Amino acid sequence: MPIARDPLFDFSLVTFCICIFGLSRAHNSSCPADWKIGPNKDKCFKYIGDSLSWDKSESLCQDNNGHLAALTSAQELNFAGALCVGGKNGCWVGGRGYNSSLGFSWKWSDNTSHWNKTVFPGEPFQANCSNPSCKSPSLANSCTLVANGRNSLVGERCNASHGLICMQNKEKKCPHGHCHDEYSIILAVVSGLILATTLAVVVWLLVYRRSKKRRKSRKVSSPSAAALVPPSWKVFSSEELRSITKNFSEGNRLIGDAKTGGTYSGILPDGTRVAVKRLKRSSLQRKKEFYSEVGRVAKLHHPNLVAVKGCCYRHGDRFIVYEFVANGPLDRWLYQIPRGGRSLDWAMRMRVATTLAQGIAFLHDKVKPQVVHRDIRASNVLIDEDFGAHLMGVGLSKFVPWEVMHERTVMAGTYGYLAPEFVYRNELTTKSDVYSFGVLLLEIVSGRRPAQAVESVGWQTIFEWATPLVQSHRYLELLDPLINEIPEVGVMQKVVDLVYACTQHVPSVRPRMSHVVHQLQQLGLRSGASASVSLSEQTRSGTSTHSTLPIMVPLEVEAAN
Repeated sequence: MPIARDPLFDFSLVTFCICIFGLSRAHNSSCPADWKIGPNKDKCFKYIGDSLSWDKSESLCQDNNGHLAALTSAQELNFAGALCVGGKNGCWVGGRGYNSSLGFSWKWSDNTSHWNKTVFPGEPFQANCSNPSCKSPSLANSCTLVANGRNSLVGERCNASHGLICMQNKEKKCPHGHCHDEYSIILAVVSGLILATTLAVVVWLLVYRRSKKRRKSRKVSSPSAAALVPPSWKVFSSEELRSITKNFSEGNRLIGDAKTGGTYSGILPDGTRVAVKRLKRSSLQRKKEFYSEVGRVAKLHHPNLVAVKGCCYRHGDRFIVYEFVANGPLDRWLYQIPRGGRSLDWAMRMRVATTLAQGIAFLHDKVKPQVVHRDIRASNVLIDEDFGAHLMGVGLSKFVPWEVMHERTVMAGTYGYLAPEFVYRNELTTKSDVYSFGVLLLEIVSGRRPAQAVESVGWQTIFEWATPLVQSHRYLELLDPLINEIPEVGVMQKVVDLVYACTQHVPSVRPRMSHVVHQLQQLGLRSGASASVSLSEQTRSGTSTHSTLPIMVPLEVEAAN
């Protein structure tokens, strides 16, 4: 089985090789310019044509960070002779005679190289000297020359003038002694890179293992992952749906929007009551695509979302089976109080708004990728026995043609629940849902539809009606007349501020739904802790509610980055 290679390891290996190559290159670099590498590859030689004495030649070579050439082999002798092309009588090299306790000897000027007597036995032959004084016993003032074509050193008086050949040992060729510093810097850089790369690999392995364990643990026990594990859902046959809805009889028909096909109640064989949503026929959507989308929606499970129990597709007829929520849609409670029911008081309405906001916030913040509902309205909010909200139709908007939604919401120049950027530019984001929730929140507290017919002006939007009252700080006049117990003016003002924050025309300045949930929870605590004032008592006492209204202070809005 092939082993997967780690890109980080490959990078560290390449970096290490480059650094080692650079270090080797720095250590084994060639001789300086105008210098020649010797036959043994460990010395550099240079011919200088200036005619100088031996002492001045040695000084000049030292200025070039070297010495006169010390020749320790026959190969170096021949090499130096070949370099001395401009010296007619030869070129100075580093050999010099001196007197010692053992008698006369020869040595090299660098004081480190050994005189190789197998190559240079005895004293150099003084071929360049015709003066009898050259034959004197004292040769302490004799220095050595090398000449092209000769295979031996030549002796000469040290004060004679000749060209010269300088030599540098390669490991000592650096100017001003900086080689050791450069070597140390390169070594430090290479060591640092190796250490940093090793540390990075170790950290990466630790992070990778930890993230792998977290993903594994999330799959097993994470609450957010558990929220996406659905109750079982199934694909129903058309015969099963006809059986549980009594052939879609009118007696089983629930109040809803007939333009999308209608909704029917039914009872499963195990006694569970369900609601069957019948969608408009469509020849554009295939069975596989429909099942895939319903299955994705069925995986979303939250206390404030209506659970999907299953679906059915037969020759273009599409059905979605939902859990049954006892108290039905919110719009019935706002405009047609069910038989045996009563109007929603302030606390009930705040509970509906808060639990609905929690369901939308789950879609926006807890589900990855985010889910945009796109069709938040009163008829898509179902109320349970405790007057908690359950949002239905998640993903359903994908099955509803744009023309149907447009016809349903755009009336006489108004756009109802839909955000302006969605209506006019077809831009759809989570902030579009925030706008729809703001419209619905004002509808919940006022009991007015998003747009309704008014005798004097024709169609009037809810904001055309509400804005003059808000501008004159008459907040309590926004309340539904069916509410018997009204909240504090400050609480009502905060709710109105939240409505207008959610319905800003610029999407980026609308708050996130998690922020809306927090604000509604704070308002619920505040209104619950304070005593409610009866509207009838205020009327009997003759107290004007308008005179005590505080100045409108906008809520804090969390702008989207």
